[in-house]
Amino acid sequence: LGMGSFYFLPQEGKTYKAVVTFANGTENTADLPVAEDKGMVLAVDNRQADTFYAGIFANKVYFEENKGETISLVIYSGGETSVVNSSLDNPQLIVHLPKSALKTGVAQITLFNSKGEPLNERLAFIQSPGNQLNMRVQSNKPSYKPRENVKLDIASAFKDGAAPGHFSLSVVNEGKVPVDENDETTILSYLLLSSDLKGAVEQPNFYFTDTTAYGRNSLDILMLTQGYRRFSWKQVLANNYPPLAFQPEKGLEINGQVTGLFGKALAKGVISLIPQPSGPVLTATTDGKGLFKFQNLAFTDSAHFVLSAVNAKGRNSTKIIWFEDKPEPVAPVNQSPKPVITDSTMAAYISNDKLEQSELIKYGHLKGISLKQVTIKDKKRDDQYRTQSLIGAGHADVVMHADEIERIGGPLVNSLEGRLHSVGFVNGVAYLRSPPGDGPMMVFVDGAEMSPLGGSPFDINMIPSSQVETIEVLKAGNASIYGEGANNGVLIITTKQGGGRSIKDVAAIGVLPVTAMGFYKAREFYSPKYTSATVNSQQRDFRSTLFWKPELVTDENGRASIAYYNADAAGTYKVIVEGIDNDGHLGRVVYRYVVAN
Repeated sequence: LGMGSFYFLPQEGKTYKAVVTFANGTENTADLPVAEDKGMVLAVDNRQADTFYAGIFANKVYFEENKGETISLVIYSGGETSVVNSSLDNPQLIVHLPKSALKTGVAQITLFNSKGEPLNERLAFIQSPGNQLNMRVQSNKPSYKPRENVKLDIASAFKDGAAPGHFSLSVVNEGKVPVDENDETTILSYLLLSSDLKGAVEQPNFYFTDTTAYGRNSLDILMLTQGYRRFSWKQVLANNYPPLAFQPEKGLEINGQVTGLFGKALAKGVISLIPQPSGPVLTATTDGKGLFKFQNLAFTDSAHFVLSAVNAKGRNSTKIIWFEDKPEPVAPVNQSPKPVITDSTMAAYISNDKLEQSELIKYGHLKGISLKQVTIKDKKRDDQYRTQSLIGAGHADVVMHADEIERIGGPLVNSLEGRLHSVGFVNGVAYLRSPPGDGPMMVFVDGAEMSPLGGSPFDINMIPSSQVETIEVLKAGNASIYGEGANNGVLIITTKQGGGRSIKDVAAIGVLPVTAMGFYKAREFYSPKYTSATVNSQQRDFRSTLFWKPELVTDENGRASIAYYNADAAGTYKVIVEGIDNDGHLGRVVYRYVVAN
């Protein structure tokens, strides 16, 4: 068959076979589908660098029955639709379009008859000139010495104008991190190619590094083997798209549901989100299904909140459920396996990493402790109960467990009064009796301090006794870890939610403490700075990755600058910059410089 696609017009009523002979002499034979009595073939020629061709071939019967009919070639490319209408006045029609009029990426070409019915379809990959960012990296010198300071200037432009945007930048010693560029998954190969195809794409970056006719022919074969229909044309032509199942996230969310004590959804209830230990209080109103949502929140790490709900009459006889579990993320269309890393590549990287670790340990710069292997020989003891106490299990002055608390039932005070030694209760507020305190005890629920609500101390009856895992009392020295406010004692309540039960199985009456995961505080990449006093240091620098900046933001002119220091090893250093500008255009550039002794 040769390179590229192969088309022919079969004769009606005849059968055909395809025979492929391989270089080793073996053959594969396949029966081709029987030709229809009438129909058309849609062929694509994508071999030219700047022009895209589509061929429409009708057999004799179809042409005679539909001569003069208007047919439409619809090309869907990069979110835009182009339509070419033609009259079927010849059994062979050729349509050619400049690739500059299309978007880079997978294009869907569909042939329609005059009734708007799809007759044939084909995928093609368009490499449109001028649709990508023009990225440039420039170093202040063509070559450097080990440990010398390197300054890089990065510029991003689209066509003739500046293109400010967000990019990532990495610098590696290519000799210590050898990579086959064809195997790499880049921002271009994933967003423009792999994510639009059904099957795995081997060596995805090959199609972007080889822009010759051979590469374009290879892309055409990939489209023929991995392409598939992705949506209904009736929706596209009618501009009728289904609503997005997952809306774009603008911030963090805390949501859930409020019901009455008997499970009926509570509409128009007021729920408050109270940050712990302090912060602005947010309020929301539940909808007809009792659902609430606090949107566009911003907090880092694990943050403690208290949800407090009242009904339309201001009573807190409500149940609150927090929807901690988020919907499953949208699975990517293509679950491509990661490229296989050869033994030599991995061996070189691991060997260098061991040298770097040994050097850090030798000079006392390695943070953390290297642990030996631990063998588990026994199970956890029964007295190691679940707790959210800062001093851990087994150190409280008084402890009550779930089986003791649930034995009586009813309000939580009923289970504790007279049984939780040295603690008394007044209207649900805990006081230390022995030794006596000057005020209410501090109360922590699942690690969050229950600050006074509306000026009144926390009422522990807001927590159902059936949801309590353990209650601990800390006095004197044991309570000192909680600061000056612990002089009157500390009451630690760990709920079954905090002790391991699923959040969906837990409902609280009136108030519910929650611990939500916020944004992760990214650590800054470590890069040493050599001065005249340290450039000749005896400590050797074995770094494989010299510099990494995951968020490189250019100025309004599309420019940015960075500086870092080389390691000790000579060789070729590779700089990779890739990202997206503010208008959605993609860009990637690889730059190399030499470090010589």
